[in-house]
Amino acid sequence: MYILNRIGGTFILIFHSRKPSIRANAYELLARHLPDHHLSKNDILKDASIIRAGEYGEQRIDQFLKQFSSPEFLIGLNLTLPYEGETIQLDHLVITPSFALTIETKHLKGHIKLDYENGHMYRNENDHSLSTWIHPLVQAERHQAGLLNLFKKINVNLPVYSLIPFTHSSAHLEAVGTTNILPKNLFRAEQFTMKLRQLIETNCNRLYESIELNDIAASIISYGVNEKIYDVRKKYNLLPDSLQAGVWCHTCAQLSAEWRSQRFRCNICGEPCDETYLDTLYVYLTFIYPTISNRQARSLLKGCNADTVRYLLHKADLIPVNKTSKRVYKLRISHRDE
Repeated sequence: MYILNRIGGTFILIFHSRKPSIRANAYELLARHLPDHHLSKNDILKDASIIRAGEYGEQRIDQFLKQFSSPEFLIGLNLTLPYEGETIQLDHLVITPSFALTIETKHLKGHIKLDYENGHMYRNENDHSLSTWIHPLVQAERHQAGLLNLFKKINVNLPVYSLIPFTHSSAHLEAVGTTNILPKNLFRAEQFTMKLRQLIETNCNRLYESIELNDIAASIISYGVNEKIYDVRKKYNLLPDSLQAGVWCHTCAQLSAEWRSQRFRCNICGEPCDETYLDTLYVYLTFIYPTISNRQARSLLKGCNADTVRYLLHKADLIPVNKTSKRVYKLRISHRDE
């Protein structure tokens, strides 16, 4: 069940591999279909950038973890698990004979102020705005609770710890509120190896044999769910008419393709764009509404008549719903959080 992943020239034991973020990709596709004057376009791209930066930070933690890899130190990457009707997303999950460890990585630069009492962290931006996020210790506590809840279901008796490394080289961390001391499990990434070694040294009581870790890892994977994209219509002020019609041309980097001569072709460079119409449909079905009619698709995909759109919707492997007169189509695999 293990996957040998090569990291920095070393193979490490991975029981769940990292996949590229569905949310980041979806946000980037959404931004393509919004006009430059849309008030939330920059916020959408910023959120996608933060997710991408987080992935970079997680890869840096991969490098620290590789020296510990063994049949008694199993590593799961980017696991999404159900908890309390929602989900928890674990950047890293480590399973050992003595304990389990969740790692919540942050790749934020600048002066980060952490206010645990009020449950948030924030950063003053150069434009005098204020960026705020949930306090990572609050996230980590929820991750621990969710994992312990899962362990109870699968009859696993491992203590769960958490580490919260900040991986950006320019991150300056400051605790604010009634205490000015940072939690011991929240630190700059340069301390990661030391913190993990301390955890291993203080947890020497073996609760499971290494062969039993295989079954634990398999049970955890069996509960895994797909990453979800939450309803952000209010957050980003998205309306059905917010989306610009057209199909994306990678060469010209704009929505300049229309249906001409039996295919989508860019009106500027003339290059064929046969597959990017799928992105246009995906953006609508993910962010605007879970179903789309032939008429709605015609307004999004320029230059198409009803018969052409019917062919394209079938080619896109969308699921038809209802009878012909009221037929709409939906994604076969949706990442919307319904």
